[in-house]
Order: sequence, then structure tokens, then C-alpha cells
Amino acid sequence: MSAAVPNLVFLLDTPNVWRGRALAGTPARVLALAEHSHQAGAAVTVVLCDRGAEYGTEKDWPFDVALVHPSDFYAPATLARVLGMDAADFLVQCEAEALVAIGRELAGLLDARLVYDMHDDDAAVAASVGEPPEIVQTHATTQRTALRTADNVIVSTRNEQAMAATAGIPAPRTALLPNGADPYQRRCWGPEVDVATLVFVGNLYYQPNARAVDAIATTILPTLRAGDLDVRMRIVGRGPASLARGGQGIEFTGRVDTINQALKGTTIALAPLTAGSGAKMKVLDYLGAGLPVLGTCEAVTGLPTEHPGVIVEDDLYMWPARIAALLRDPAALDQIGRAGRRCIEQELSWQRIGAGLVRHCRSWLATFPPGAKPAVDNHCAGVPRWLTEHADQDALGDPETTKPGQPRWLRQSTAVIPEGR
Repeated sequence: MSAAVPNLVFLLDTPNVWRGRALAGTPARVLALAEHSHQAGAAVTVVLCDRGAEYGTEKDWPFDVALVHPSDFYAPATLARVLGMDAADFLVQCEAEALVAIGRELAGLLDARLVYDMHDDDAAVAASVGEPPEIVQTHATTQRTALRTADNVIVSTRNEQAMAATAGIPAPRTALLPNGADPYQRRCWGPEVDVATLVFVGNLYYQPNARAVDAIATTILPTLRAGDLDVRMRIVGRGPASLARGGQGIEFTGRVDTINQALKGTTIALAPLTAGSGAKMKVLDYLGAGLPVLGTCEAVTGLPTEHPGVIVEDDLYMWPARIAALLRDPAALDQIGRAGRRCIEQELSWQRIGAGLVRHCRSWLATFPPGAKPAVDNHCAGVPRWLTEHADQDALGDPETTKPGQPRWLRQSTAVIPEGR
């Protein structure tokens, strides 16, 4: 393919999309990188694994999207055939397990360079939620294998950049592309001081988010209300029925059509995250909306050192006092919110990040010709943690519009090579 127009294929397996929009952090990153690299001049195809979600129609997607059955998604020869793609420049995968299991074979079939979008430290996530040491080690091994298997690596934080360097990935083959927000799509509501409404956004099937909601319900909100502070809590996102119960000043909205509407009419955004890893999309959405954010050190991972727009407090027992003080100071709320919005506009817009991805791809095409890679030991691959969590909580839908060998193109603007090419 021409170096002037890099051709990128992104693979994404998730139930957390809805009519072209992402409902959780990982799909939000993948779809944003796809959309904004497309806007910056790349040819983009996203391959979605059919999990029975509401995928919408062509008008909901700004780039080519193929929906494929799960049995095809994890079968490289079949996937390459149903896509009908003669070649691509880059195959981008965000899950270490999937990359190790199928990435090298599929990249070879597409004559593509294999790119690992390392959006998280999977071993750190496992350790932070108290999983057994052997599970933590399995994640670490798989992630190291993914790094060494890929031709190029994308990272979202300095920590991941250091991990890539430790694994022996040369710096020119690594691109630091942080998470961001789109200031043109994210409306800057600013804090609504009079409504005294706190907000948390997150996929509640993800354990670090579930723990944060538990802290809100058991530690933060009861203390606020015991102090006669009339505050309300809005929690936005899909979650198991056992967790998403309203009452006592908490509203669980479930899935919402847009994050813009979810953040309207709120005063302070919360990120009481004590587990996890990587840059947090929810915090960037909060900042893009001009909301002041109260978060932990974990919540500001991947942000600039000064983390404008975010007040950091790791002691959750201090949060009620922090929130009460902020609610009494409208000027401070406004100042903090404006600082966060400026950070998005000037440093962390998806427009800048997408253009950066295209620049790196053009450089990689010009500098690093495809080379033979050693055979991959994919026995360590295992199953992505999110897939296990969703399956355990009955959060995976069944394919409704695809069958094995029969993809559904949600949007298709490029020529497709017929089967049997």
C-alpha cells in the first residue's frame, strides 16, 4: 500500500458498543484511534466480533466496519477470507491474548505489520484486584510475548512505554499515544453548582469499576448524607443487577445514548479507583465536559504530571470532606473544570492523537520493511480477562445477525476481493 495512505485494520471483541459508540474504556480507545486516524488520512477497517449488541447501520459508523461471528474472529484463515482483503499495511490488536493466539498468522495472511496497542498492564490489573500470583504471572508472560511478537507497539502511558523498552522493543518501533477526548464531540457543560449531583461513569462488569461503585455506596455517600449534605449520585454504565440497585440518593442509569447527556446537570465527577492500570477514559470524558474531578492517584495515570482538572486524594475516607468543601466553593469548581477542559483542547484531543498515529504509521512504512518473525509460542495466550468476567456475569450476547462464514458489513466503502481469490 502507499505510504501516503496507510491502511489499518483494527480488531475489536466487545459487547460494549452501541450504534457506533463505545460503552467502556477499551472499545472507546480503539474506536477513537480508528475514527481519528481515518480523519487524518488513513484507510481504516474495524472488525467487530458479533456479541449480539445493537450495532446500528452505515450512518452510525465513520469508517468501514465488518461484523463477524466469534468462530470466525478467532480463526485467522477464515477471518482473512470473509474480510476478502487482499492486503493491509497494519493489523492493530489491543488484547495480548488474542494477539499471541492469532495475530502473527493473520498479519501474514494480510501481508500486514502486526501492531500491539498496549492499553493496559494486564498483570498490574490482576495484582490490584487480588488475583493469585500464578494468574498475575500468566498475564505478565502473555503480555511480554505479545510485545515480542508485534512488529510495532502503541502505548498509552509512560509505564507501558517502559515495559516495551524492557521487553527489548526499539524506541523507533514504539509510539506513545495517550488516551484522549474529542473537544468537538464532548460538550463542555461545566459544573452545575446548584444541583449538588455527583457522577461516576464506567462499565460495572469490570471489577475495578465495581469496587469504585461499592466505595461510593458504602463509604463516601453515607458519610455525606449523615452530615446533612443533600447530594445525589448518578452512576452511568452497564452492570450486573446485583450491583446496579438505586435508592438512598443513588441513580443507576444503565447504558445511555451519549456521554454528553450523562454528564449534563452534574457538579463533580468521581473516580475513586483503587485498582486497575492504564489511562482512564472516564476521567478524560469528565475533563472534556469541563467537570471538576476528584480522583485517586490511579485515576490520573496517563495524564500530564500536573493533572489539571483533577484533585487527587487516595484516602477515600477523606472524600466526603473534600466534596463538601468543593460544593461550598463555586469559584473553585469552575476554575478546576476550566483547567481540565483546556488540557483536553491543547494536549489530549483525539484529533492530535489520531494524527500522531498516522505519522507513526507512515514512518514505520518508510523505515521498517516487513521482516520474518520467529514462530510464536501461543500456548500461554489464555483468555482475555474481560471475556472471562463478562461470561461469568452473563454479560455476553449471542450473535443475531451473523453466522460462521457470513459476515455483516455495517459500512463498506472499499472494494472487496471475492471469496476464492
